[in-house]
Amino acid sequence: MKPLNQVALSHWAMLNGHAVAKEDFIFSCYFIHGDHKGSVADNLTRNLKEEIQDSLLHRHPKAAQLIQYWSPYFLKPEAISTADATRFILNVYNSMEDVEALFSDQITPGVTRAVKDSISDLFFKRPHTKIGWTLQLTTSGKGSFNCIRQQLTTEPGDLTLLSPDALYDYRREESAEEWTHIWIYFPADKGLLEWLKWPEVGPNIYHLHTEGDDFAALQQLFESVIENFKGNLPFVDQLARNLLEQILIRCRQLAPDGQQGVMDPRISNAVTFISHNFDRPFTVNDLAEEVGLSPARLSSLFKQQTGTSVLRWRDERRMARASQLLVQTQQAINKVAELVGYTDPLYFTRCFRQHLGCSPRDFRAQSRSHSIKP
Repeated sequence: MKPLNQVALSHWAMLNGHAVAKEDFIFSCYFIHGDHKGSVADNLTRNLKEEIQDSLLHRHPKAAQLIQYWSPYFLKPEAISTADATRFILNVYNSMEDVEALFSDQITPGVTRAVKDSISDLFFKRPHTKIGWTLQLTTSGKGSFNCIRQQLTTEPGDLTLLSPDALYDYRREESAEEWTHIWIYFPADKGLLEWLKWPEVGPNIYHLHTEGDDFAALQQLFESVIENFKGNLPFVDQLARNLLEQILIRCRQLAPDGQQGVMDPRISNAVTFISHNFDRPFTVNDLAEEVGLSPARLSSLFKQQTGTSVLRWRDERRMARASQLLVQTQQAINKVAELVGYTDPLYFTRCFRQHLGCSPRDFRAQSRSHSIKP
Protein backbone atom coordinates (compact mmCIF):
# COMPACT_ATOMS: atom_id res chain seq x y z
CA MET A 1 0.00 0.00 0.00
CA LYS A 2 1.26 3.48 -0.86
CA PRO A 3 2.31 5.57 2.19
CA LEU A 4 -0.28 8.23 1.43
CA ASN A 5 -3.08 5.68 1.41
CA GLN A 6 -1.81 4.29 4.72
CA VAL A 7 -2.06 7.76 6.25
CA ALA A 8 -5.60 8.15 4.92
CA LEU A 9 -6.65 4.81 6.40
CA SER A 10 -5.19 5.72 9.81
CA HIS A 11 -7.13 8.98 9.82
CA TRP A 12 -10.30 7.20 8.66
CA ALA A 13 -10.00 4.76 11.55
CA MET A 14 -9.45 7.55 14.08
CA LEU A 15 -12.35 9.51 12.62
CA ASN A 16 -14.61 6.51 13.22
CA GLY A 17 -13.41 6.08 16.81
CA HIS A 18 -11.29 2.97 16.21
CA ALA A 19 -8.00 2.28 17.93
CA VAL A 20 -4.93 2.84 15.78
CA ALA A 21 -1.55 1.20 16.22
CA LYS A 22 0.93 3.61 17.76
CA GLU A 23 3.38 3.04 14.92
CA ASP A 24 0.69 3.96 12.36
CA PHE A 25 -0.13 7.16 14.22
CA ILE A 26 3.55 8.10 14.40
CA PHE A 27 3.98 7.35 10.70
CA SER A 28 1.01 9.60 9.90
CA CYS A 29 2.55 12.45 11.89
CA TYR A 30 5.87 12.00 10.11
CA PHE A 31 4.26 11.85 6.69
CA ILE A 32 1.96 14.85 7.07
CA HIS A 33 4.48 17.17 8.73
CA GLY A 34 7.52 16.14 6.72
CA ASP A 35 10.89 15.36 8.24
CA HIS A 36 10.37 16.95 11.63
CA LYS A 37 12.66 14.45 13.39
CA GLY A 38 9.84 12.77 15.22
CA SER A 39 9.09 15.55 17.67
CA VAL A 40 5.32 15.76 17.21
CA ALA A 41 4.60 12.06 17.34
CA ASP A 42 7.15 11.39 20.08
CA ASN A 43 5.71 14.12 22.27
CA LEU A 44 2.10 13.07 21.73
CA THR A 45 2.74 9.37 22.21
CA ARG A 46 5.61 9.15 24.70
CA ASN A 47 3.22 8.31 27.54
CA LEU A 48 0.94 6.03 25.50
CA LYS A 49 0.96 2.29 25.02
CA GLU A 50 0.90 0.45 21.69
CA GLU A 51 -2.50 1.72 20.58
CA ILE A 52 -3.99 5.18 20.25
CA GLN A 53 -7.35 4.41 21.83
CA ASP A 54 -8.89 7.88 21.51
CA SER A 55 -7.54 10.38 18.99
CA LEU A 56 -10.28 12.95 19.73
CA LEU A 57 -11.12 13.15 16.02
CA HIS A 58 -14.32 11.09 16.24
CA ARG A 59 -15.68 13.33 19.01
CA HIS A 60 -15.48 16.44 16.88
CA PRO A 61 -18.88 17.95 15.87
CA LYS A 62 -17.95 17.74 12.18
CA ALA A 63 -16.91 14.09 12.32
CA ALA A 64 -20.38 12.84 11.36
CA GLN A 65 -20.50 15.10 8.30
CA LEU A 66 -17.07 13.97 7.17
CA ILE A 67 -17.94 10.30 7.69
CA GLN A 68 -21.18 10.67 5.73
CA TYR A 69 -19.41 12.28 2.80
CA TRP A 70 -16.39 9.97 2.69
CA SER A 71 -17.99 6.61 3.50
CA PRO A 72 -18.47 5.65 -0.19
CA TYR A 73 -14.77 6.20 -0.81
CA PHE A 74 -13.79 3.81 1.98
CA LEU A 75 -16.11 0.91 1.08
CA LYS A 76 -12.97 -0.74 -0.28
CA PRO A 77 -10.21 1.01 1.66
CA GLU A 78 -7.40 -0.74 -0.18
CA ALA A 79 -8.73 0.65 -3.47
CA ILE A 80 -8.87 4.35 -2.53
CA SER A 81 -6.98 6.43 -5.07
CA THR A 82 -4.02 8.62 -4.23
CA ALA A 83 -5.97 11.69 -5.32
CA ASP A 84 -8.90 10.83 -3.04
CA ALA A 85 -6.55 10.04 -0.15
CA THR A 86 -4.98 13.47 -0.57
CA ARG A 87 -8.36 15.21 -0.63
CA PHE A 88 -9.54 13.28 2.42
CA ILE A 89 -6.48 14.12 4.55
CA LEU A 90 -6.65 17.78 3.60
CA ASN A 91 -10.40 17.80 4.28
CA VAL A 92 -9.90 16.40 7.78
CA TYR A 93 -7.23 18.92 8.76
CA ASN A 94 -9.07 21.92 7.32
CA SER A 95 -12.39 20.90 8.89
CA MET A 96 -11.25 20.28 12.42
CA GLU A 97 -10.24 23.63 13.75
CA ASP A 98 -9.40 22.24 17.18
CA VAL A 99 -7.19 19.37 16.07
CA GLU A 100 -4.67 21.26 18.22
CA ALA A 101 -6.56 19.87 21.20
CA LEU A 102 -4.23 16.90 20.81
CA PHE A 103 -1.48 19.22 22.05
CA SER A 104 -3.54 21.25 24.57
CA ASP A 105 -1.40 21.75 27.65
CA GLN A 106 2.06 20.71 26.52
CA ILE A 107 4.84 22.24 24.46
CA THR A 108 5.02 20.51 21.08
CA PRO A 109 7.67 21.34 18.45
CA GLY A 110 8.05 20.23 14.86
CA VAL A 111 9.55 20.91 11.45
CA THR A 112 7.25 21.09 8.45
CA ARG A 113 8.53 21.11 4.89
CA ALA A 114 6.05 21.86 2.11
CA VAL A 115 7.41 20.88 -1.31
CA LYS A 116 5.70 21.97 -4.51
CA ASP A 117 3.37 19.33 -6.02
CA SER A 118 3.85 16.88 -3.13
CA ILE A 119 1.48 15.59 -0.44
CA SER A 120 3.13 17.96 2.03
CA ASP A 121 2.10 20.93 -0.14
CA LEU A 122 -1.14 21.53 1.75
CA PHE A 123 -3.30 24.61 2.24
CA PHE A 124 -4.34 25.10 5.85
CA LYS A 125 -7.24 27.32 6.84
CA ARG A 126 -7.67 28.39 10.44
CA PRO A 127 -10.91 30.40 10.69
CA HIS A 128 -11.31 29.30 14.30
CA THR A 129 -9.67 29.81 17.62
CA LYS A 130 -7.12 27.40 19.07
CA ILE A 131 -6.05 26.46 22.56
CA GLY A 132 -2.43 27.60 22.54
CA TRP A 133 0.06 29.82 20.72
CA THR A 134 2.21 28.83 17.74
CA LEU A 135 5.65 30.26 17.03
CA GLN A 136 7.16 29.63 13.59
CA LEU A 137 10.64 30.26 12.20
CA THR A 138 11.06 30.02 8.43
CA THR A 139 14.42 28.40 7.66
CA SER A 140 14.22 28.02 3.87
CA GLY A 141 11.91 28.78 0.98
CA LYS A 142 8.88 31.02 1.36
CA GLY A 143 5.55 30.75 3.16
CA SER A 144 2.37 32.74 2.72
CA PHE A 145 -0.06 33.81 5.47
CA ASN A 146 -3.36 35.44 4.63
CA CYS A 147 -4.82 37.33 7.58
CA ILE A 148 -7.45 39.99 7.94
CA ARG A 149 -5.24 43.01 7.52
CA GLN A 150 -2.86 41.81 4.83
CA GLN A 151 -0.98 38.96 3.24
CA LEU A 152 2.35 38.13 4.85
CA THR A 153 5.16 36.37 3.00
CA THR A 154 7.76 34.73 5.22
CA GLU A 155 11.36 34.11 4.19
CA PRO A 156 14.38 32.64 6.00
CA GLY A 157 14.82 34.45 9.30
CA ASP A 158 11.16 35.46 9.62
CA LEU A 159 9.38 34.67 12.89
CA THR A 160 5.60 34.47 13.00
CA LEU A 161 3.70 34.35 16.29
CA LEU A 162 0.07 33.21 16.16
CA SER A 163 -2.16 33.74 19.17
CA PRO A 164 -5.02 31.37 20.07
CA ASP A 165 -7.50 33.86 18.55
CA ALA A 166 -5.66 34.36 15.26
CA LEU A 167 -7.69 33.81 12.08
CA TYR A 168 -5.59 32.97 9.04
CA ASP A 169 -4.72 30.52 6.34
CA TYR A 170 -1.23 29.56 5.28
CA ARG A 171 0.72 27.56 2.70
CA ARG A 172 3.88 27.51 0.62
CA GLU A 173 4.21 30.76 -1.32
CA GLU A 174 3.28 29.99 -4.93
CA SER A 175 6.53 31.25 -6.45
CA ALA A 176 8.67 29.11 -4.12
CA GLU A 177 9.69 25.52 -4.74
CA GLU A 178 9.44 24.69 -1.04
CA TRP A 179 8.84 26.13 2.41
CA THR A 180 10.46 24.78 5.55
CA HIS A 181 9.61 26.16 8.96
CA ILE A 182 10.30 25.04 12.51
CA TRP A 183 7.36 25.55 14.83
CA ILE A 184 6.61 25.36 18.53
CA TYR A 185 3.08 25.02 19.86
CA PHE A 186 2.77 26.10 23.50
CA PRO A 187 0.17 27.07 26.10
CA ALA A 188 0.85 30.60 27.36
CA ASP A 189 0.51 31.23 31.06
CA LYS A 190 0.78 34.66 32.67
CA GLY A 191 4.53 34.26 32.99
CA LEU A 192 4.97 34.13 29.21
CA LEU A 193 2.36 36.65 28.08
CA GLU A 194 4.57 39.65 28.85
CA TRP A 195 7.11 38.37 26.31
CA LEU A 196 4.54 38.02 23.54
CA LYS A 197 4.15 41.71 22.68
CA TRP A 198 5.48 41.85 19.12
CA PRO A 199 4.69 44.10 16.14
CA GLU A 200 1.25 43.06 14.92
CA VAL A 201 0.62 42.45 11.19
CA GLY A 202 -2.98 41.26 11.58
CA PRO A 203 -5.38 40.65 14.45
CA ASN A 204 -3.52 38.38 16.87
CA ILE A 205 -0.73 37.68 14.33
CA TYR A 206 2.76 39.01 15.01
CA HIS A 207 6.00 39.13 13.04
CA LEU A 208 9.72 39.71 13.50
CA HIS A 209 12.61 39.41 11.06
CA THR A 210 16.06 38.11 12.04
CA GLU A 211 19.27 37.63 10.12
CA GLY A 212 22.91 36.77 10.58
CA ASP A 213 23.96 35.67 14.06
CA ASP A 214 20.50 36.29 15.52
CA PHE A 215 18.88 33.99 12.96
CA ALA A 216 21.51 31.29 13.53
CA ALA A 217 21.15 31.48 17.32
CA LEU A 218 17.37 31.24 17.17
CA GLN A 219 17.46 28.34 14.72
CA GLN A 220 19.80 26.49 17.08
CA LEU A 221 17.42 27.10 20.00
CA PHE A 222 14.42 25.89 17.99
CA GLU A 223 16.30 22.75 16.99
CA SER A 224 17.31 22.22 20.62
CA VAL A 225 13.63 22.15 21.59
CA ILE A 226 13.09 19.38 19.02
CA GLU A 227 16.14 17.42 20.13
CA ASN A 228 14.89 17.72 23.71
CA PHE A 229 11.97 15.44 22.89
CA LYS A 230 14.07 12.64 21.43
CA GLY A 231 14.03 9.68 23.74
CA ASN A 232 12.65 9.56 27.27
CA LEU A 233 14.89 12.07 28.98
CA PRO A 234 14.07 13.16 32.54
CA PHE A 235 12.55 16.61 33.04
CA VAL A 236 11.77 16.89 29.31
CA ASP A 237 8.89 19.33 29.83
CA GLN A 238 10.92 21.55 32.14
CA LEU A 239 13.81 21.64 29.66
CA ALA A 240 11.42 22.51 26.84
CA ARG A 241 9.96 25.34 28.89
CA ASN A 242 13.45 26.69 29.65
CA LEU A 243 14.42 26.65 25.95
CA LEU A 244 11.13 28.29 24.96
CA GLU A 245 11.73 31.08 27.47
CA GLN A 246 15.21 31.66 25.99
CA ILE A 247 13.67 31.95 22.52
CA LEU A 248 10.96 34.38 23.63
CA ILE A 249 13.39 36.56 25.57
CA ARG A 250 15.72 36.78 22.56
CA CYS A 251 12.77 37.61 20.30
CA ARG A 252 11.63 40.33 22.68
CA GLN A 253 15.10 41.85 22.58
CA LEU A 254 14.87 41.94 18.78
CA ALA A 255 11.51 43.74 18.75
CA PRO A 256 11.62 47.30 17.31
CA ASP A 257 11.68 50.35 19.57
CA GLY A 258 8.31 50.84 21.19
CA GLN A 259 7.69 47.09 21.28
CA GLN A 260 10.41 46.01 23.71
CA GLY A 261 9.26 47.64 26.90
CA VAL A 262 6.24 46.83 28.92
CA MET A 263 3.08 48.20 27.31
CA ASP A 264 1.79 51.34 28.99
CA PRO A 265 -0.83 50.09 31.47
CA ARG A 266 -3.35 52.63 30.17
CA ILE A 267 -2.98 51.26 26.65
CA SER A 268 -3.14 47.74 28.00
CA ASN A 269 -6.39 48.71 29.72
CA ALA A 270 -7.65 50.22 26.48
CA VAL A 271 -6.88 47.01 24.58
CA THR A 272 -8.65 44.97 27.25
CA PHE A 273 -11.67 47.29 27.18
CA ILE A 274 -11.94 47.00 23.38
CA SER A 275 -11.62 43.21 23.52
CA HIS A 276 -14.50 43.01 26.00
CA ASN A 277 -16.69 45.71 24.44
CA PHE A 278 -16.08 45.75 20.68
CA ASP A 279 -19.72 44.77 20.11
CA ARG A 280 -20.91 47.96 21.83
CA PRO A 281 -20.91 51.51 20.47
CA PHE A 282 -18.18 53.73 21.92
CA THR A 283 -16.04 56.64 20.74
CA VAL A 284 -12.38 57.48 21.24
CA ASN A 285 -13.55 60.05 23.79
CA ASP A 286 -15.41 57.34 25.72
CA LEU A 287 -12.34 55.11 25.75
CA ALA A 288 -10.06 57.99 26.74
CA GLU A 289 -12.26 58.72 29.73
CA GLU A 290 -12.28 55.03 30.64
CA VAL A 291 -8.46 54.81 30.80
CA GLY A 292 -7.69 58.29 32.10
CA LEU A 293 -6.09 59.93 29.05
CA SER A 294 -7.03 62.80 26.79
CA PRO A 295 -8.41 61.64 23.40
CA ALA A 296 -5.37 63.06 21.58
CA ARG A 297 -2.87 61.40 23.94
CA LEU A 298 -4.75 58.10 23.77
CA SER A 299 -4.75 58.13 19.96
CA SER A 300 -1.04 58.94 19.79
CA LEU A 301 0.09 56.43 22.40
CA PHE A 302 -2.20 53.70 21.09
CA LYS A 303 -0.82 54.07 17.56
CA GLN A 304 2.75 54.07 18.88
CA GLN A 305 2.34 50.85 20.89
CA THR A 306 -0.02 48.84 18.67
CA GLY A 307 0.81 50.13 15.19
CA THR A 308 -2.78 51.05 14.38
CA SER A 309 -5.60 53.36 15.46
CA VAL A 310 -8.14 52.73 18.21
CA LEU A 311 -11.08 52.35 15.83
CA ARG A 312 -9.09 50.24 13.38
CA TRP A 313 -8.14 47.93 16.24
CA ARG A 314 -11.79 47.68 17.31
CA ASP A 315 -12.99 47.03 13.75
CA GLU A 316 -10.45 44.25 13.25
CA ARG A 317 -11.68 42.53 16.41
CA ARG A 318 -15.20 42.86 15.10
CA MET A 319 -14.22 41.29 11.79
CA ALA A 320 -12.34 38.48 13.52
CA ARG A 321 -15.39 37.64 15.62
CA ALA A 322 -17.72 37.97 12.64
CA SER A 323 -15.54 35.51 10.71
CA GLN A 324 -15.85 33.00 13.54
CA LEU A 325 -19.63 33.37 13.74
CA LEU A 326 -20.04 33.01 9.98
CA VAL A 327 -18.14 29.72 9.96
CA GLN A 328 -19.11 28.22 13.30
CA THR A 329 -22.82 29.10 13.47
CA GLN A 330 -25.92 29.22 11.29
CA GLN A 331 -26.77 32.78 12.38
CA ALA A 332 -28.20 35.00 9.66
CA ILE A 333 -25.79 37.64 8.40
CA ASN A 334 -27.99 40.40 9.84
CA LYS A 335 -27.73 38.72 13.24
CA VAL A 336 -23.95 38.33 12.93
CA ALA A 337 -23.71 42.06 12.17
CA GLU A 338 -25.73 42.83 15.30
CA LEU A 339 -23.64 40.51 17.49
CA VAL A 340 -20.40 42.28 16.56
CA GLY A 341 -21.72 45.80 17.01
CA TYR A 342 -23.26 46.89 13.68
CA THR A 343 -26.84 48.15 13.57
CA ASP A 344 -26.79 48.54 9.77
CA PRO A 345 -26.24 45.20 7.94
CA LEU A 346 -25.31 46.98 4.71
CA TYR A 347 -22.61 48.97 6.47
CA PHE A 348 -21.39 45.75 8.11
CA THR A 349 -21.13 44.09 4.68
CA ARG A 350 -19.21 47.07 3.32
CA CYS A 351 -16.76 46.99 6.25
CA PHE A 352 -16.38 43.23 6.01
CA ARG A 353 -15.56 43.44 2.31
CA GLN A 354 -13.04 46.20 3.01
CA HIS A 355 -11.22 44.09 5.60
CA LEU A 356 -11.45 40.60 4.09
CA GLY A 357 -11.89 41.24 0.39
CA CYS A 358 -15.25 39.50 0.02
CA SER A 359 -18.80 39.71 1.32
CA PRO A 360 -19.89 37.87 4.49
CA ARG A 361 -22.01 35.54 2.35
CA ASP A 362 -19.08 34.64 0.09
CA PHE A 363 -16.75 34.21 3.08
CA ARG A 364 -19.17 31.74 4.66
CA ALA A 365 -19.53 29.81 1.40
CA GLN A 366 -15.77 29.65 0.82
CA SER A 367 -15.05 28.54 4.40
CA ARG A 368 -17.61 25.77 4.19
CA SER A 369 -16.27 24.58 0.88
CA HIS A 370 -12.87 24.18 2.53
CA SER A 371 -14.27 22.64 5.71
CA ILE A 372 -16.94 20.15 4.70
CA LYS A 373 -16.66 19.43 1.02
CA PRO A 374 -13.40 18.46 -0.62
